[in-house]
Amino acid sequence: MALGLFPEMTAACALLALAQPALAQQAGGEAPNRDASSAAPASAVPSAPGAPPVLTPVPVPVIVTAAAAQERAMRPLPPVEIGAPPPVPPPASPPIPEPVPGGRTATPCTPQSLRWTEDWTCLANPAKRTSPLEALRYLPLGDDPEVYLSIGGEARYNYTYWSALNLGAKGKDKLSALQQRLRLVADLHLGRNVRAFLELGDNREFFETFATPPNRDKLDINQAFIDVTLPLGDTTKLTLRPGRFEMPIGNGKLVGLRDGVNVRYVYQGIRGTLIEEGKVRVDAFAVKPVTFEPGMFDDGPENGRHFNGVYVASAPGLLAPNLAVDLYWYDLYRENARYTTLTGTESRQSWGLRLSGRASGFDWDAEGTYQSGSFAGQKIQAWGMLLEGGYTFADLPMKPRLGGRFNWFSGDDDPNDGKIGTFAPPFPRTPLYSDAGWLNMSNLIDVTPTLTLKPSKKLSLVGGPELFWRATAADAVYAGPTNFPLLRPTDGGRFVGTGLNLQADYLATKNLSFHAYFTHFIASDSLQSGGGRSSDYFGFWADFRF
Repeated sequence: MALGLFPEMTAACALLALAQPALAQQAGGEAPNRDASSAAPASAVPSAPGAPPVLTPVPVPVIVTAAAAQERAMRPLPPVEIGAPPPVPPPASPPIPEPVPGGRTATPCTPQSLRWTEDWTCLANPAKRTSPLEALRYLPLGDDPEVYLSIGGEARYNYTYWSALNLGAKGKDKLSALQQRLRLVADLHLGRNVRAFLELGDNREFFETFATPPNRDKLDINQAFIDVTLPLGDTTKLTLRPGRFEMPIGNGKLVGLRDGVNVRYVYQGIRGTLIEEGKVRVDAFAVKPVTFEPGMFDDGPENGRHFNGVYVASAPGLLAPNLAVDLYWYDLYRENARYTTLTGTESRQSWGLRLSGRASGFDWDAEGTYQSGSFAGQKIQAWGMLLEGGYTFADLPMKPRLGGRFNWFSGDDDPNDGKIGTFAPPFPRTPLYSDAGWLNMSNLIDVTPTLTLKPSKKLSLVGGPELFWRATAADAVYAGPTNFPLLRPTDGGRFVGTGLNLQADYLATKNLSFHAYFTHFIASDSLQSGGGRSSDYFGFWADFRF
């Protein structure tokens, strides 16, 4: 058993053990005759910015005319939502409709990046379970179609190559490796209001020039939690989640997944979400980050560190037409933290506002964050701004989207004034800029025009240049995703360099996806004055989920 798991996790494992007899039954055996169309409608709760309408199950009338049946058959299928969040730019729709406890589930019968957002009640009718893998996704545990066990898994192989992993900061650091991510999922539903979720993970790295810790973690408990939902009315509910879990928040930029490596960010603690359908969602959490050790069943919560917060999201259109408004507060505490030449206790609070929406082909996402607190006796005063938007020509071939991104993260313009002005994201999505992950959201300005094309429904292409400057020449260039300086240019210039990015995503089936990314980084003269150099990155992964 992994270290430090809550007593509630023992209960979760016991619940899964009780379901073992069902595994011995034929998956296509007797089960209540209920298909996806008889499922209860999903709640209309706040969606992420720019998200298209999410198709949810709707009750089917008892009597259906031939004309109505023909019209229904001609409707387009819902979009398949699978795969890791693309790094640049984010797609118009997020990979997960609502990644919070008790939130709206994803497209039925479709594997997801966050496995606990999946909905497999569409397989309650035995006739729908047409393959062995689908049979595993719905194992009935009685006459109630909402009491079932779902078994799933994932195998991802990711090849990565850097000609200079640290842009020259550490000498010769060419790196190529093959990463293997394996997952096994057990999701037990005891009606609508109780579920127990367990995910085992095994992470390996092969042919590497040198080891990279986020890619090495042998068999361990990756996630283990219990969800208990308390109905508070016809349209209001509270869901509590104690345990160990993944937790992207908002648009997933400041608190993300870290999907470019084998091991994502994982937290241990408690999370609760209050949802009033069509109006507001309040998400609160008190957790510790989980540390990853290379052995088996040796992961545990990190001592001397916590991450607490509250995120409030309004439904799009509630406060203004085509606009969603989010407010949040994060509290990150670290003992023995390091920042440049200092070591001490850090207590950093982030206060943020996010405005997002879409209308008439346009999509936009604007976020501002102010940080306060203290580090080693010095006062923290920092800020960050993330702006992104675009326009999609939906009627043109390949549905081109012209987009752009502008980010500005403050730096420390005077290291001797007793204040720290460098912005530091809590748990950033490492591919905010590119899959290469060279730079962090600290003392940095970036401008990125992009073009997105859809040659087919299954293939997406994104490309464009990305230009970087230091916010202040008095501060360093920071390595992603850390608070450590990567390089310190010595010529006083602020321009860091240019990245030329190209990304391709192909969805072969709802279970199998491919992702490729190439970037060529051209180091500026200023970066080279501090020892930096140009570098190439190439990555390709194949991801199978069931």
